[in-house]
Amino acid sequence: MKRMEKSMLGMLCLASCAFGGDLIWDDRPASADAKAWEGERYPIGNGRLGAMLTGGVACERVQFNVDSLWTGDKNLSGATGVTESVATDRTVGDYQNFGELTVAFAGYGEKTAKAYARFLDLREAVHRVRVTLDDGTEIVREAFASAPADVIALRFTASAPFEAKVTLEGAHGETATPGPGAAGRAGGSRAFGGRLKNGLAYAARADWWRVAPTNLVVFLRAKTSYDLTRADFGLGRPCAPYAEPFRGDFDALKAAHVADYRRYYDRVRLDLADDRRVDGETTRARLQGLRRNRLSSMFSLTRRADILRELVETQFNFGRYLLISSSRPGTLPANLQGLWCNSNRPPWHADYHTNINLQMNYWGVDVANLAELWQPVTDWLAAANRTAAAETRKAFPQSEGVAYRTSLNAFGGGGWKWNFAGAPWLAVMAYDHYRFTGDAAYLRDTAWPLLRDAAAFMLRHLVEGPDGTLLVKAGWSPEHGPVADGVMHDQQLMAELLRAVVAAAETLGEDATEARETLARLGGNKIGSWGQLQEWQADIDRKHDEHRHTSHLFAVYPGTTITRAATPALAAAARVSLEVGRTTTKDSRRSWTWPWRAALWARLGDGDKAGEMLEGLLVHNTLDNLFATHPPFQIDGNLGLVAAVCEMLVQSHETTADGKVLVRLLPALPTAWKTGAVKGLRLRGGATVDLAWADGRLTDFRLHAADPARYEIIRPSATGD
Repeated sequence: MKRMEKSMLGMLCLASCAFGGDLIWDDRPASADAKAWEGERYPIGNGRLGAMLTGGVACERVQFNVDSLWTGDKNLSGATGVTESVATDRTVGDYQNFGELTVAFAGYGEKTAKAYARFLDLREAVHRVRVTLDDGTEIVREAFASAPADVIALRFTASAPFEAKVTLEGAHGETATPGPGAAGRAGGSRAFGGRLKNGLAYAARADWWRVAPTNLVVFLRAKTSYDLTRADFGLGRPCAPYAEPFRGDFDALKAAHVADYRRYYDRVRLDLADDRRVDGETTRARLQGLRRNRLSSMFSLTRRADILRELVETQFNFGRYLLISSSRPGTLPANLQGLWCNSNRPPWHADYHTNINLQMNYWGVDVANLAELWQPVTDWLAAANRTAAAETRKAFPQSEGVAYRTSLNAFGGGGWKWNFAGAPWLAVMAYDHYRFTGDAAYLRDTAWPLLRDAAAFMLRHLVEGPDGTLLVKAGWSPEHGPVADGVMHDQQLMAELLRAVVAAAETLGEDATEARETLARLGGNKIGSWGQLQEWQADIDRKHDEHRHTSHLFAVYPGTTITRAATPALAAAARVSLEVGRTTTKDSRRSWTWPWRAALWARLGDGDKAGEMLEGLLVHNTLDNLFATHPPFQIDGNLGLVAAVCEMLVQSHETTADGKVLVRLLPALPTAWKTGAVKGLRLRGGATVDLAWADGRLTDFRLHAADPARYEIIRPSATGD
């Protein structure tokens, strides 16, 4: 493909300047190759219905998903042994590809594109393509996934008439046929439906209309019979086909979509690129240049710092875009791949992993001012816990409450090994959400049942240690080391859980005597022989461990029980564990390890170390379309980065002796982020903050709070402490 003409380049430069960190763009289409799906296509989604687009000139390919198209079922095995538990991973089911819509254009394949650009506009959630062919034909295309209309809408326009063929294919061998209802001479339709082996029914339909010889609009809808309010989750239930074609004015649909999306997206604004250069570089080129700079001096140090800030800002906005696009009230939570999946056997089932990944997806939901997007998690947990409780009773007949396996599917069915810390972790997050919102009804009706059920199991899952303290029995520091009593990750989570139970009970007037007494006897953290925070009761930690998990540092982040102010010795030991106990090479280079470590360094007050972790994510585990990769693609890295950046700019997890929310401003600002601003970050207690800084010093601060007296503000000192 030829290089862009100067006119197109000028337009792109203006776009880069106008949109800044709100734009991802490339000067070539994504490959149609399935291997390029995860790293080149751009995603759109409305929370429930999503798609990945190639932006092809001769053929646009739209691979699509619905969040509830899953194989598997409740998977009640009762297995407790390692071999039997591992076997459950083969029967837990998989998130599914739904199908692909293609729009092929006659004659375009023989022509050369003199200029090409495709954009993912993060501020409007619109995918755009602009092309100039060698015969002078101008092509403009737009696509978006509308939540208000629950449809994917695409418009193809050109300066000259064109012919197009629309096809629809299912991912399970379905044959699409003309849909019922008259489309008329100016349009057409294709539809298909089916039922998976587990009884889940589904249907899809595409309708298209020739508005003019130079204008084609296509509407795509898809759904399943899944219903989390039903005991059977909709398995075996019907899924009626779409009986009528979809009709709508594209511009009106787009306006409603943009307004709906921006009511979330516009709440927060981050500006890190104080010296943005308008040079027409694509997002892919900037990222690849950053990677190559590890091996060459392609960029000056100044230019490298500019690119890093620009890409962190864009990734921060992209992460918020992805969460808005894959998690809305009324949908399922974002899974390992968010909403997007082109396989019927995706890696790790594209499931809900309870030992870090599901939790990380939502670490930033409150501080990034997207509180409503937490609702899919608690709605799903309320339903999934019916299944999980039955599996818990089957495996542990004398138990109470609920426990999770490592993997969960859409029906609450579990797979692989038991992860006893999973339910406490999600319950603690549910309580922390209350700390942000102060919603008493939510605390009573939603968070409390999760806290109660998690605690009921864990309180019966303790043993007395040699020193008389209570230890969580038979735990496993996620995916690392031996099964043992008193694994520090479990101890820390148990402490967070019991504190949350006690605090919630006091608010609600519930009895928390057992939780309070157990908390007083619970075994605490230990500092080991080389000054590290121990991962196990035995002092067996290794220096320079390349393992990806940092589970024994949970109490630093996202937990709250180790802080520099209240527990300085433990915080210092945590720093040793992070700096000496873990490397940033080999197995440590994973999509989600970098954001977690960035947030840990932020809590420990080291902005430069936190910034290095964000750089590591960009250089080692980010694909050309900015998707994070484990490998393969996992969305937790994208969503975790949002939380990490927020922690670097403001923290509100501590409380003062008199019960105020302690707010630290710019607690971990990297030296390279000399000038910047952020607006709309949310604090516990419900307030929001706006910050600005120059030359590394706070220049402006505004607290938007109903009761400012509830907050104690700590501004950064001249030394940055």
